[in-house]
Amino acid sequence: MTIRSAGVSGVVVAGLAGYGKTSFLNARFCQLAPSAAVQFVLIDGKGGPDYDDLFGRAWLSAKDEPQRVRDHLIVVRDLMVARQHAIRAVLGVKNVWHVGPSESWPLIVVVIDEAHTFLNETKGTDADSKRLDALARETARLVEELIRKGRNVGFQVILATQKATGDAIPTKIRDNCQVAVSFAQRTSEAATAVLGSDITAAPDEHPRRLTDPVYIGVASMVAQGRPGFTLVRTPYGPDATADRIAAATAHLVRDPRELLAAQQTALRHQGVDREGGGSFRQEHPAALPPNGTPPDGRELDR
Repeated sequence: MTIRSAGVSGVVVAGLAGYGKTSFLNARFCQLAPSAAVQFVLIDGKGGPDYDDLFGRAWLSAKDEPQRVRDHLIVVRDLMVARQHAIRAVLGVKNVWHVGPSESWPLIVVVIDEAHTFLNETKGTDADSKRLDALARETARLVEELIRKGRNVGFQVILATQKATGDAIPTKIRDNCQVAVSFAQRTSEAATAVLGSDITAAPDEHPRRLTDPVYIGVASMVAQGRPGFTLVRTPYGPDATADRIAAATAHLVRDPRELLAAQQTALRHQGVDREGGGSFRQEHPAALPPNGTPPDGRELDR
């Protein structure tokens, strides 16, 4: 089946370690990295070597560095605001999904693995704990703003964690995400946190049932257009494959701030006023596929 990603600004992926989250993220990266219409922000809360080779395909990247992550998210938020002010003049539409992302207006995919590393407040009393708590609050505010406001200008945030309970991902963030996927969970509390209370009435699709090793790579989710919950299997995405694709596509990395500035400069030089809307199809034909149909974002086969 397919997970539609067009118009989706927030995705939560939860589950026990070793049951499929990394393969899910690798599969998505491998599908999107070859496209010049996608730029990545990759943040690895584990802090290990897992993302080292993928960082070459990222516009911005960070490991378990709370202040660096906060600073990167400020840059991303500022880009979102700039796009909000410019979208009608540059694209002639109010929603980028009406025409689809392009090389000059790429989809910004923000992946935050082990998201609780940056969103969990410790409530400590010493100076360092207070500093980290302040960073966590500001990071949470930025993530929430990107998910609430970034959909129509081409932003998508993917939050991965083992348990998506409120202490790991604040509910004001989690509950605004349009897509929720859960691999194996040990407790009903953890399953309900990511999928909602209705999962308790679906024993066959309950993430607690997926703890047997035979279900590695299998997740439960709410599928668009289908009642209840659906079990889906994520394609296996080996690290070596993702690393190889990252190296082969590193030349596609662009700073989307510079792309936007170049488009605005070109419009000023042309004396074009697009505030009232316009024809993206006429002025940006290269951004559309040969048949002239804007992409719908159905690039995730599960």
